[in-house]
Amino acid sequence: MTEKGKTVITISRQFSCGGAYIGHLVAKRLGYKYAEREVLYQAAGELGIDIPEAAKLDECCSGLVADLMKSFIYGTPEAVYFPPSRRPVYDEDLFQTECRIMKAIAEQYNAVIIGHCGFSVLRDHPWALHVFVHAPMEFRIKRLQQFHEVTTEQAREDIEESDRRREKFIRKMAGSDRYDARNYHVTIDAQAAGLEGAQQIIVELVEKINRDKEA
Repeated sequence: MTEKGKTVITISRQFSCGGAYIGHLVAKRLGYKYAEREVLYQAAGELGIDIPEAAKLDECCSGLVADLMKSFIYGTPEAVYFPPSRRPVYDEDLFQTECRIMKAIAEQYNAVIIGHCGFSVLRDHPWALHVFVHAPMEFRIKRLQQFHEVTTEQAREDIEESDRRREKFIRKMAGSDRYDARNYHVTIDAQAAGLEGAQQIIVELVEKINRDKEA
């Protein structure tokens, strides 16, 4: 860790609003580490459980990993193998392991961390920028249908279910309302700003943070 510390961006987002893609754009432009699935993969490995089991456990609380498992259906993730679990693991165990992993990433790297309640886990990080990305329902439905063959009705149901699960997750793990703007430094409407525009907003704020670091 450098004397002044690393800069970390946490991006919380509504399902199918482009938040993860925006984070990828930001990380690529700034040359920062991008951490999304890696957090789950590493936590599952440390706990001795495979990805489907981790997904099942996490889904009981939040459904965040359910979104990940959907992406396995809609696309091909990198192949990852973990040995079968030898002991029962609960969603709190998974989350606490993810918390430790995120803190380690934030200590070692300039990074963009997607999801996993990062805004709460890293709320005391001195050089953090916490972002919430959202968008109107119709924008999210169209974006989901752009990449996956689902009906409008099914897309809406999937999005609403994801919203319910993520809200429950934030309440349980952070003791907070995910839509409370006070949790974040900035909230961005992905439809209004556009994905490239959202990237620019975040990059400019990070550049200000880095200037403040050097002051």
